[in-house]
Amino acid sequence: MIRIQRGAEPSALAAARARRLAASFQAYNVHGAGSPELTATLVGYNVPTVKDTLFLAQHKKCAWCERRRDYSSSPVDHYRPKDGAWRHKRGARRVVDRGHYWWLTWTWTNLLFVCPRCNDAGHKANHFPLAAGSAVIAPPSRPYRGRVGSALFRTASERPLLIDPGAEDPLDHVVWRPLQTQLDRRNWKWSPWGLSARGWETIEVLRLGELADEIEHHLRTAVLPSLEEVEAHFLAGRKVAGMARWKALLAGVLGPASPLSAATWCAIEHWMPASRRRRWRLPAPRRPGR
Repeated sequence: MIRIQRGAEPSALAAARARRLAASFQAYNVHGAGSPELTATLVGYNVPTVKDTLFLAQHKKCAWCERRRDYSSSPVDHYRPKDGAWRHKRGARRVVDRGHYWWLTWTWTNLLFVCPRCNDAGHKANHFPLAAGSAVIAPPSRPYRGRVGSALFRTASERPLLIDPGAEDPLDHVVWRPLQTQLDRRNWKWSPWGLSARGWETIEVLRLGELADEIEHHLRTAVLPSLEEVEAHFLAGRKVAGMARWKALLAGVLGPASPLSAATWCAIEHWMPASRRRRWRLPAPRRPGR
């Protein structure tokens, strides 16, 4: 997972919000949170213009797993769920805030392009755990008679445990580390590792460990052979060729559209550590998403 930059809100989303939010408040006032009548109004956020903008802003990759995904089968998802927030740990007694967060359905900073796997009930779905003691933003009072102003959309008081790739750098919280390093590096296994409580919770919610086989194959076949070419050039004294191959490698596997670039960056940092880069005067690999 890497930081994403959505860009400006599409006008189509603002239009959908202006058209549909009032109807949602009417359904909420009459039928309440979690009602089928309210749920039926929570549509129109995934119009083609919105989905296209997210798809291109995320370089055609899922915001959660960072794999390149097919456009037509992949949905627009909500960071804060629109139809009840699951607060419980996986496997624990179910705890659902039915009143959250329907009024954020058309909020640009709450939308992500994701893949079907990451969106399903076994992964992100409606999971949205909060840190112990965190404030919970209150749903609108019912019946709601006030103006739908900016106060309803302020979320800073909450302390989510799920990383928001649109607001922070996931690599500050989740990295990939090698296992069984006594083996030849072509046979290393890789596992997601939390650098914070939020990192560990995100790994658990998204079940990132399930991606290990795909990541290991990618690193072994698409990254390591090129890195070994760089090493071979420098060990043979071909510094110019080695530098050119290094830059081409970084551009090829850490570019904005490169799949699995977070795990790739972690692997390169292990395989080509700073001490060796200094010796060969190689520029550091730029952290993806920056």
